[in-house]
Amino acid sequence: MLAITTFALYAQNDGAITNIKQRAVILDTVNIDNSFSDLMPLKPVLNNRRIVGMGEATHGTHEFQATKFRMFKFLVEQLGYKLFAIEANFTECRKVNDYVMYGKGDARKAIGGTYFWTWKTKEMVQMIEWMRVYNNNKPDTAKVKFYGFDMQFDRGALASIKEKLKKVDSGYYYKNFKMFDTLTICDTSKLGYKKFSVKKADSIKQLLRAIDRYAANKLAALLQFFSPTEAAYLKQDIKVLEQCLDYDIEISNGGGFTFNAHRIRDKSMAENIEWVLNFEGPASKIMIWAHNGHISKTGMGSYLKRANQAQYYAIGFDFNKGGFRAIDLSNGRYKLSTFTVDDAEPGSSGNVFSQLNIARFFIDIEGLEKTRSAARYYFTTKLRQRGIGAGFNTEQEGLFYLKLPLFDEYDGLIFINETTPTQTM
Repeated sequence: MLAITTFALYAQNDGAITNIKQRAVILDTVNIDNSFSDLMPLKPVLNNRRIVGMGEATHGTHEFQATKFRMFKFLVEQLGYKLFAIEANFTECRKVNDYVMYGKGDARKAIGGTYFWTWKTKEMVQMIEWMRVYNNNKPDTAKVKFYGFDMQFDRGALASIKEKLKKVDSGYYYKNFKMFDTLTICDTSKLGYKKFSVKKADSIKQLLRAIDRYAANKLAALLQFFSPTEAAYLKQDIKVLEQCLDYDIEISNGGGFTFNAHRIRDKSMAENIEWVLNFEGPASKIMIWAHNGHISKTGMGSYLKRANQAQYYAIGFDFNKGGFRAIDLSNGRYKLSTFTVDDAEPGSSGNVFSQLNIARFFIDIEGLEKTRSAARYYFTTKLRQRGIGAGFNTEQEGLFYLKLPLFDEYDGLIFINETTPTQTM
């Protein structure tokens, strides 16, 4: 409490709020139909980046999703980005990409097949439909693509691998990979995880390695039935199952969603993003969409930062007050609900940013590094920031603040003073 009080006095007496206001880029709107005139100051900041990470302080905020859609459109039309990737399963998101690229299927059904309520929104469908329209009458090389980079669930990867292996040689499959035909790693319907003995886990890993070797040796046969892209997907789907298994083992045998479980997931998601970039080639550029905790330079973003240095730019989101959707965690309800919170607690980042009296703004935190301004001091000071994921509990609202220096977490930040909930599709 003393640190917060000290900083609040510093901010008032030594000009941190004034410094931040001088450097803030005012964002005029979250409406994607408006011009990009307000975003143009971001061009020199984001130019020469290969990966832009876009976070969110809750999974259920309209303004966060709408702003990220607008940012992706800006990156595509102004900076030549062609790749989009989201915190959803790698394999399942290929159906969304089929729609975006070729108009196959239905946007709502495709995004609905990614399991999470968080992405089943009108905002997400609107972005997917825009991507589809953008791709009309363009060659594949000029189209935008939709990827997932998560690895929590096994169903999609299992089905895709089975289909391909059986197509190449069903007799060999049933003789050598029969165990794979009934394999499950997690219960997707209940978002649950299975408990494996060390022996069972080792046998699954050995099976996956054997399938990986077989796929490599049978590449010519695979290419008789599938495109080079689908052949590459096969090997990555196997990798996703390995990641899913490691994550499952840590959760089910290691005591739940431990720090190590989070690190396994963050590392795996970063590896999958790197796979996408390597697959798409050295000129490829991508915007990734995930929670603040993942895109941050201490989460998944730490791996991306280590591998890509300044080419990775992480943008966090913050807010002061308003509405959002989340799973109600109070009294064991576990029901998707709409919440409204009042002004952020005194001294927190949301509270201090609200004192700028700007509805929406972006600030380049990275650009403050070489200054000696009060604003730089602010971003290197530990303070409380709202961090709400898929769930929320109004009875324990104080637990949904994280105490951290924003400079350690993000390269840039977007603040929305007042928010509203996402809209169900």
